[in-house]
Amino acid sequence: MSTESRSQTAPSARSEPPLGDLVRHSFLYGATPFLRQVVSIGMHRLYTGWLQEAGMGVKETVDLWLIGLQQLLGSNALSAMVRFYFDRHTEKERAAVVTSCTLAVSLAAWLVCGVALGFSRDLTPLLLGRGDTVTGNELVEIVQLTLLLVPFQLSTLSGFYYLQILRRSGLFSAIQAVKLVFEVGLNFVLIGHFGLGVRGFLLSMLAGEALTSVFLCGWMFTALGARIDWRALRPLLSYAAPLVPVGLCQLLIHQVDRRLILALGTQSMAGIYGHGYKIGFVVTSLILGPFLQIWRPWIFAVEDPANRARLVARVTTYAVLAIAVTSLGVIAFGRQAAILLAARPAFWEAYRVIPVVVVGYLFWALYYLSELPLLIAKRTLRLFWINALAVAFNVALNLWAIPRFGIVGAAAATLATFVLLSILGIVAGRSEARAPLELGRLAAILACVLVAGAVALGIDSREAAGALGLSAALVLKLAVCLGSIALLGFGVLRAEERERLRAWVLARVRRPPSGDPAPPA
Repeated sequence: MSTESRSQTAPSARSEPPLGDLVRHSFLYGATPFLRQVVSIGMHRLYTGWLQEAGMGVKETVDLWLIGLQQLLGSNALSAMVRFYFDRHTEKERAAVVTSCTLAVSLAAWLVCGVALGFSRDLTPLLLGRGDTVTGNELVEIVQLTLLLVPFQLSTLSGFYYLQILRRSGLFSAIQAVKLVFEVGLNFVLIGHFGLGVRGFLLSMLAGEALTSVFLCGWMFTALGARIDWRALRPLLSYAAPLVPVGLCQLLIHQVDRRLILALGTQSMAGIYGHGYKIGFVVTSLILGPFLQIWRPWIFAVEDPANRARLVARVTTYAVLAIAVTSLGVIAFGRQAAILLAARPAFWEAYRVIPVVVVGYLFWALYYLSELPLLIAKRTLRLFWINALAVAFNVALNLWAIPRFGIVGAAAATLATFVLLSILGIVAGRSEARAPLELGRLAAILACVLVAGAVALGIDSREAAGALGLSAALVLKLAVCLGSIALLGFGVLRAEERERLRAWVLARVRRPPSGDPAPPA
């Protein structure tokens, strides 16, 4: 296929897509994360039985290093590919951005991880500790599998970013779904049957990532050619360079609490905390991630700065509101989820951190949305200073709180850090955007969810202590959830917005979608 003919299939870098596309593609991108969460609900219960507390603690730590190595070795350079793609005017220039970035990141990852493999035994105590249950050669093998996995993950990520650029949300979701089913099936064989523990989990991921990477990169390089254009790569690397330490800072913010729990507590504490954290994080993974996959390419394609700033302000409010409404269900029934998803009663204690983590990630969503003006303006260095300050605050607070309050202290440190980040992100973003965020409505959303989280945690504590029956607790929490949703609907949305939302929902329910009605404006 020629470059000219390919241009007919790729989205225009200069067209402003209809707002309905944002909703439709978000749903498509959200289909696989929803499937993943449904599968994860069942698998998490099996994992807690197969791996037990110590194995879960090691698994959580491995997740930390997988994310960290991806950040260090180029995942943010790949995200920069999306930003620079829409700055190029010809298909040849855009193809050069994609192939140059993919090859540079992949080659660098294989070089670094290949060298590190030779020192895997020496790296094991640094990465995973010495362990009190999972010990010896098994930990070394886990480190080796982790290092092999990262380059494949980065190559796969590049292919998925390119699908997002092309707005191929259906194909994106289909590949993700097949990959998920394949890896889960291997988990049953390698962990459930052969008892390989965390090694089986990583081997399943490695097989899935390797096959997906070969398929996606083979498709990209066949269509675009395999070459590195330094003229296209140099400005992209300059843009992405500050994002590498930003990514590492964000990794620490999200994960350092578990590493500190391992250092200041036990593997079992880390496993219990990870159980609650996973439940508290579910809304963000289901909504924010899929939304950003279409939102950033969508908004980068808008040329007019004033219109783009207006859309950023309006869509930020709607996105935070959607995440808040969904979060209320997890806040209200997190204790029941912690019990249902755990094969061992030791994990039930995780209910104490779930509302705190959920509320924290609502503030995180606000930060992640508020930083967009800086990405549009290519002011990425400011993001580094914001995140570096948040890391210092988070580590200091965890070191103080974990010895005194255990896993609850770690969750509270997470919440406080995300509050700080959201404030810093809003201040920095407002300096770049012509239209400020709707701070009054955002504050109302956050206050409502904060109060709901505090009330739900109080009800759960009374139930756990035996001062309140299960039925009464469920009724009270349902009332808190529904009351908060009603308050958000009538207190935050304007009358015309509620009417537009009602009309949009009815149009989707009453007839097959033949178009893309606009969401509330």
